[in-house]
Amino acid sequence: MNGPSNRPGGLAFALALLIAGGCATGAGHRGEALAELHLFGLPVALNLDGKPGPDGIGVRVYASAAGLAKGVPISRGTLEVLMFDGVIPESEVRSKPPRHSWTLPAAALKPFASDTSIGTGYQLALRWDQDAPRTSVVTVMARYHSPDGADLQSAANTVSVALK
Repeated sequence: MNGPSNRPGGLAFALALLIAGGCATGAGHRGEALAELHLFGLPVALNLDGKPGPDGIGVRVYASAAGLAKGVPISRGTLEVLMFDGVIPESEVRSKPPRHSWTLPAAALKPFASDTSIGTGYQLALRWDQDAPRTSVVTVMARYHSPDGADLQSAANTVSVALK
């Protein structure tokens, strides 16, 4: 399983996500069914290891339940963040293999949860390791896999990448 980075630079990433600015279904706070999944990403790739050049992306993911105005915790299932080379239309994203994906079971999300004015969200700094993008732009989206087998996904975002 690939997870978020715990490297230095997390504070700068957190501040950048607060400054910077998708939809899916599952189970959240107190068992409400999740109705939407929202992915907010930074418009540029991040340098997470202190060496020259980018090596990851930064995203914040919120899940919301029907009838609730704020983001709720993801208490079951699995969250997956997918990165694709180039700009991929949302109509094609399910049929294309991702360049890299990060899989996080609900229990693994807890350390990355934070409460904001729009509810509970998950702030993730994700390193792509050996799967560096081959293009100057990547498409990023989140997908939620509920325990009952439903797949839900956010809208796709594009991120500019300065290639090494």
